[in-house]
Amino acid sequence: MTGIASLAIALALPPTASADPASWNGEYAITFIVGPKGGTSMAAGQPEQQHTEIYGFQSSCASGKCTATITSGPPPSNPTVPQPVQFTWDGSSWTQASDFQWQCMMPDATIQWNPAHAEVRYTPQADGTLAGRMHTEISSGACQGTVDMNMTAERA
Repeated sequence: MTGIASLAIALALPPTASADPASWNGEYAITFIVGPKGGTSMAAGQPEQQHTEIYGFQSSCASGKCTATITSGPPPSNPTVPQPVQFTWDGSSWTQASDFQWQCMMPDATIQWNPAHAEVRYTPQADGTLAGRMHTEISSGACQGTVDMNMTAERA
């Protein structure tokens, strides 16, 4: 599994479709690699299978700030992804940013670890699902460049 899928698994959690969009509680099915990946990194062109995982999360709001934390689901396959994963409500989307080491798959199937920064955004849709996008900037190494991946989330 490349760095994109392992980080996205760790980062992907959507809010509930309710009157209070800053409430994000329960279990959601997150589908990764919705459509082709994009970007300038060689990793953007490497094949990955679309897959779905179930994640649970819990939110809280205090002092005007709402956060949602992953509380259950499969662990990330990339051990450098910071834990726990926590999203912040920005008024229109749940957002999360992290620094980690990208698992860069080399042509000989070995892994090269490259420093990376990812930003994830889940935006509630009218049908109650969430549209997700992860933008990763890999700052050096064989996979240097950007990788963009779309995701979706719906109540499990």
